[in-house]
Amino acid sequence: MIKKFSIFVIFILIFTFLYGWKDCPMRETNCPFPGKCGLYVDTDNDSICDHSQYSPENRVKASNKDTVIKDLSPQKLNENPVSGNEPKTKVKRRIYHLIPISVILTLLYILTSILSKRKIIRFGTHIKIWNVLLLISFLISGILGILLIIRVNLGLTIALPFNILFWHVEFGIAMAIISIFHIIWHWKYFFHK
Repeated sequence: MIKKFSIFVIFILIFTFLYGWKDCPMRETNCPFPGKCGLYVDTDNDSICDHSQYSPENRVKASNKDTVIKDLSPQKLNENPVSGNEPKTKVKRRIYHLIPISVILTLLYILTSILSKRKIIRFGTHIKIWNVLLLISFLISGILGILLIIRVNLGLTIALPFNILFWHVEFGIAMAIISIFHIIWHWKYFFHK
């Protein structure tokens, strides 16, 4: 039963990856950075969301179908479209703080661990601190993820005074780091018979 379920999940995931291009939930075409739905992905670095455009292999075919030539004057035909003189626009990229969050959480973990070993705080308190932080990061990341799903699937924009995707990822990073601490504590559970 588990083997059949695993094969089913792998099958579904394969088809999920196949539909990575031109599958915008907002039905946008050539959606520029940062995108309207929070699912902005740009694997080909053209500052356009991959979900709103055709795959690179199909882009030429699609643009040939959709292109209408407006001016065929000799001057236009002799212009080099890739001359390098076009103004370059700076694209603002989102920066997530993987290393700073990892370092800060690791240092805090080491601090609480030292405090518990020196009997300044109880070991149970040390564990509770990190379990509560794990719960908080999970809840915040999960709730923000649900808000993102509501925005993408239902098209409902929930106005919050902060960037939902940014904080979802930041708390997700914190949750992943704290989860590593949690797995280390409970490592024996995986091998206990």
